[in-house]
Amino acid sequence: MSLVVDQLSLARADGLRLLAPLSLEFGPGDRVGLVGESGSGKSLLAQSLFGALPQGVKQIGGSISAFGTAMDTPSRARDLIRGRRLAWVPQDPLQALNPFMRTQDQLSLLPGIHLGESTNSAMARLLPLLERLRLPTDKAFRRKYPHELSGGQRQRLVLAQALSCDPDLLILDEPTTALDPTVQADFLSLMLELQAERSLGYLWISHDLGVVASVTSRLMVLYGGEAMEAGPTDRLLREPRHPYTQRLLQAAKREPSAEAGFLPDPKERPKGCPFQPRCPKVEASCATWGVWRGSQEDGLRCESKLGGVTLL
Repeated sequence: MSLVVDQLSLARADGLRLLAPLSLEFGPGDRVGLVGESGSGKSLLAQSLFGALPQGVKQIGGSISAFGTAMDTPSRARDLIRGRRLAWVPQDPLQALNPFMRTQDQLSLLPGIHLGESTNSAMARLLPLLERLRLPTDKAFRRKYPHELSGGQRQRLVLAQALSCDPDLLILDEPTTALDPTVQADFLSLMLELQAERSLGYLWISHDLGVVASVTSRLMVLYGGEAMEAGPTDRLLREPRHPYTQRLLQAAKREPSAEAGFLPDPKERPKGCPFQPRCPKVEASCATWGVWRGSQEDGLRCESKLGGVTLL
């Protein structure tokens, strides 16, 4: 595996835990999904994988490595990997793009740093990618600033920027949010094509179960900063085992049995499974994470002493 997360824990500066010990591995050719409702810790995990934790959040345990290089410690080796072998598509493209740089300069930035390409040579190489992403290739578009683009164009521009150095691994944080249904369908098809052509491995973060069902082969479900369940996507969506995964699927189908509720306040996190306050199947063993188990063959493992699951 090329990216390895081993028992990662994150907390606020005051020590309040935000992400429980969590393990995850994926490499070239892998299609891994990460789902959960807003506030479950998905974007926070993505930021930590790229070594870009927000201010006021710190790593308090575990490790992150990519291609044998520590990603949780600043170094020259890490800088050579970020944007080159490991790329990231942030959730908010307007914030991710430099407001003072034209489109062509945004696209040629990483190729200039990692590949030594000029703006013209980078743009010439990237034109086929822009066409596949349904982005204009004319000079007028290349000279536009981010605020002059539509939301969908900014979303696709950030993806083009992430793919500009032909990375091995890609972290996509809600990449289809700003796309209309038609463009979204094309986008999903393109990602599957690129994954097959380049043996690209990606971690696809989303709250849209329909999207992850179509583009991933393995899936991890987060809730309250902890992994609830993990395993093959088709099995997990067909036969969810954890009560939270079951409720998440019911909510996606708008079934009446999916009661509304809220994520637990980190200050009031219960011992064991964080879903206990909202769970219709809660029992005493939930306080020690002993309520359910899966098999190694199925890619699912319950670690009752540490809490949560590992995506194998």
